Amino acid sequence: MKVTVKLFGGIKSDKEFQKNEEGNIIFEFSEPITLSQLIEFLKLNKKPFIVILNGIIINDLSTKIKESDEISLFPPIAGGRLF
Repeated sequence: MKVTVKLFGGIKSDKEFQKNEEGNIIFEFSEPITLSQLIEFLKLNKKPFIVILNGIIINDLSTKIKESDEISLFPPIAGGRLF
């Protein structure tokens, strides 16, 4: 199976992976894995994450990843201004 992983907001992996022309990680695996297992395998430098799977925010990291899924990882967003 092959999925695309997009990292935003300074999130980086301590490992080297195959990347596509946009710089996104192309992750290939032979058996089904969960979002949690993927995040652990990627050895990312920031936690926690906002996880988006195929355009939908996911809170359950035990969700299984399927062929051609697109996973986007964002750091928590904070800030702004009070009016």
